[in-house]
Amino acid sequence: MLIIGLMVSCAHHRICPNWYYNPPRDPNYLFAAKTATSADMQLAVDKAVQDARVDLAAQLEAHVMGLIKKFDEEVGATNDRELLGLYSQTSKTVVDRTLVGARVRQQEVFKEGELYRACVLVELPLGAAKELLLDQIKSNEILYTRFRASQAFKELEKEVEKLRKYKEEQEQKYREFEEESE
Repeated sequence: MLIIGLMVSCAHHRICPNWYYNPPRDPNYLFAAKTATSADMQLAVDKAVQDARVDLAAQLEAHVMGLIKKFDEEVGATNDRELLGLYSQTSKTVVDRTLVGARVRQQEVFKEGELYRACVLVELPLGAAKELLLDQIKSNEILYTRFRASQAFKELEKEVEKLRKYKEEQEQKYREFEEESE
């Protein structure tokens, strides 16, 4: 009986904090929770963060390609090799540039025998990705001509415009705060 009890209690033992097993859900962010070990504490953290960034890149690429596919479906499916290449190039550019905005939201490091275990939750705001996607499409005449009339593109433009206005408001509030502090 005692052995069965120990086995059951060990099966429910969680290594990382609860946020690792239940990452937040927010339509404006992507999240990745990862863990890594190393004899060096900082290396454990760096490995976990890098694994999370790889996960976020895959999620972001799927998200961006989903948006592009939505545009394409709305204006008519195509087998045009040139467009498919442009989609892939646009997606890669957006993913590469947007990952710069990824940041560690939560982190916990603890000893595990002779090793350190790092558990991290990394977040990536989607607003920057949408803004960059819109800019990339507008900078490519073929994509812009193809998508600009679609409802999905108009919705993306509205979302990005709201984001830009919000950023401007926040910057103005910050400037006012700075002026009051002087």
